[in-house]
Amino acid sequence: MKNWLIGILSLVLLAVSTIARANDDHVLNIYSATDTAAFERVIDVFEQLNPSIAVRYHEYNTRELYERLLVNQDGADVVISSAMDLQVDLVNRGLAVRFIPNEGKDLPAWSQWLGSLYGFTFEPVAMVYNRKAFNTLELPETRSKLATIIRDHPFQFRHRIGTYDIEKSGVGYLFATQDVQRGYLFSRLVETFGRAKSRLYCCTSEMIEKIGEGELLIGYNILGSYAHGAAVKDDRIGIKLFSDYSLVMTRTAFVLENAKNKVAAKRFVAFLLSNEGQKVIANNSTLIPLREEARTVQIQALLSSSRALLPIRLGPNLLTYLDDIKRRRFINEWRATLNASDD
Repeated sequence: MKNWLIGILSLVLLAVSTIARANDDHVLNIYSATDTAAFERVIDVFEQLNPSIAVRYHEYNTRELYERLLVNQDGADVVISSAMDLQVDLVNRGLAVRFIPNEGKDLPAWSQWLGSLYGFTFEPVAMVYNRKAFNTLELPETRSKLATIIRDHPFQFRHRIGTYDIEKSGVGYLFATQDVQRGYLFSRLVETFGRAKSRLYCCTSEMIEKIGEGELLIGYNILGSYAHGAAVKDDRIGIKLFSDYSLVMTRTAFVLENAKNKVAAKRFVAFLLSNEGQKVIANNSTLIPLREEARTVQIQALLSSSRALLPIRLGPNLLTYLDDIKRRRFINEWRATLNASDD
C-alpha cells in the first residue's frame, strides 16, 4: 500500500513538473529600460494577438539593465533599451540572436545593426520647459542662444535647470557623447549649466514632473516622446527642438542568444516593427513609432518643428566612448566643467 501511494505521488509530481515546464515555454520575459506605463498597452495587444504567450515585463533603468546583462543573462528573452550604445555593446559581445524579420526589411538602415539589433521608435531629444517661465522670454532656437539666455538671467535659472546624471543614466551618457562630437559648444553649455547650479537626475519622468510644477524651468536633452506624452495632459509643459541640430534616438530590441523562448521573442520583435505594432505604439503609448506613416498628426507637427533632425546611427561608432578609460575620463571632464563655476 505504501509503495502504491509513493508511486501515485511520483506521477502527480511529474505531471505538475511537466505542466510548469509547458507554462514556462509560453512565458516571454522582457527586460526593458522603458517605463511600464508607456509600454503596457503594446504588450496587451501582443498578448491578444498571441493568446498562448504570457508576457512578464521587468523594468530597469538603462545603465542598471546593461550591467545586469553583462553579469547574468538568465531569465531574459527580449532586451529593450533607449541607450543605443549600450545595446550595440551587448550585441557586439555576442549576446544576441541573428535573425532578419520580414517586418523590418523596409526600415531605414541607420535603425538596425548586424541583423540582430532593431530600432522601433523615432524619439527626438528635446529641451523641455515650463511655459509660464517663458512668457516673457524668447524661446532659444539653438544651444548657443540657450546658454546666452541662462547667462543673462542668472537668478531666474539658478537651481532650476535639470539634465541627466550621465554617470547613472545610460541614455544621458549617450546624448552627452553625441553632443560633444558635434563641436566645442557643448563644453560652453555645460559650463553655463554649472554656473546656474543645475540639478542632475537619473530618470526622465522626475525631471518632466518638476518642470510642470515649476520647480525646474528647463530640462536639457530630454526624451521627446515622454515629454510629449506629459505635455498632452499638462499644458504647463512645453517642448522645443533646436534648429542647430536635434538628435533622434531609436529605442532598440534584440533577442538574447540564450533566451528560453526564442520563438515568442522573435515574434515580439517582429510585432514591434510591423505596421500593426507601429500603429499600436503611435496610438496607445507615449512612444513615437519609427514608421513615418504610423505617426499621429500631433507627433508629425512636433517633428516638423525642427528642420535639423539628426538620427543617431546604430553601429560600432557608438562603442568609442564605452571604453572604460575613455568613459571615466569623459565623465570626470564633464563633472569638472559642470563644477568649475564660481559660487
